[in-house]
Amino acid sequence: MNLDLIKIEPSATVAINSLALQKKQAGERVYNLSVGEPMINTPEVIKSAATKALAENKTHYPPVSGLVELKNEAVTWFNKNFQANYNNNEVLVTAGGKFGIYLGLQSLVKTGDEVLIISPYWVSYPEMVKIFDGSPKIVETSEKNDWKVSISDLQKQVSNKTKILILNNAGNPTGVLYNKEEIAKILEFAKENNLVIISDEVYSGLVYDNQVFFSCASFTDYKDRLVVIQSCSKNLAMTGWRVGFVFAPVEVIKILTNLTSQSTSGVTSISQYSALAGLENIDMISVEINSEMQKRRDFFVNTFNKLFKTNLQAPASALYCFISMSAFGIDEIDSIKFCERVLSEANVAMVPGIAFGKEGYVRCSFGENIQELDQALLKLAEYLQK
Repeated sequence: MNLDLIKIEPSATVAINSLALQKKQAGERVYNLSVGEPMINTPEVIKSAATKALAENKTHYPPVSGLVELKNEAVTWFNKNFQANYNNNEVLVTAGGKFGIYLGLQSLVKTGDEVLIISPYWVSYPEMVKIFDGSPKIVETSEKNDWKVSISDLQKQVSNKTKILILNNAGNPTGVLYNKEEIAKILEFAKENNLVIISDEVYSGLVYDNQVFFSCASFTDYKDRLVVIQSCSKNLAMTGWRVGFVFAPVEVIKILTNLTSQSTSGVTSISQYSALAGLENIDMISVEINSEMQKRRDFFVNTFNKLFKTNLQAPASALYCFISMSAFGIDEIDSIKFCERVLSEANVAMVPGIAFGKEGYVRCSFGENIQELDQALLKLAEYLQK
């Protein structure tokens, strides 16, 4: 056994959901504000494509890098929507965006390399870096600055060992959304310090209030130092189908394809044909998903502010509110104990902020339907205000 891997922590979001599931299996009513996906059914056009692929016996091994037609459609969609400039030999279909990040780090991180990670961060970034014997370098941000990183903060963490910056835009858990000028500055910083950027953009379809999402890939002059992660999970309500994409230079894609050939052998054929149908109809699908998620976000924020008499700001993107524990009217700061207590005694599941690198906060998802959100918030207020 590799004893070093024992040190790798399980995903906190998965851990909380597992505890919630145990309660459900025991027959208890659980109010889930920890869910990491939009609870929206996969569109019929996608499910029909799966049925059709099965009926036509398209169940054999697909190409390791992905179906040619799916890669072509992914490149067309990505270039059109984000003013990028990729060819079909610069994209890899992966088993979800998460595995794309994993492969990217596996191919880039050498022992002792430092990877800049902006906090609050998605829970898996630091642990993935550790898996490949790299060193996570955490760059702090603050709520008063809308959780946006400054170039000076990045610069303070750079050393001659720093090789990679992970940028999550639109962001989990805070909903941070960087504008065009801010991204340009980050890219120039990366160039000046000879860093590769892994740009996690899987929430690009969940941007609200008519704001515009800018991809790092739209800055084509920086293409040679970019690994961009995309996914069908949130964009197409396909979380369980496990289809993601990596856009990167040809030489990087070749390495990632070789790694895939020696691990998963690629993504299941049925999921790929389904994703193809989704991308062919993404303009219609994404509008419907975005509209529904904005309704849920607005309901959550308005109801939370009414119940707790506070001024929680609506996140610009993604599907989470990252909430200071003081907003609940309590003086606790231990987010793990708080979330465990609330789940144990009130059956409301939230994710502790420390899992994302920020103590004194919790992440609440508005991924559930409005009725579920309403009942969860009422239960939470009843418990905390009794």
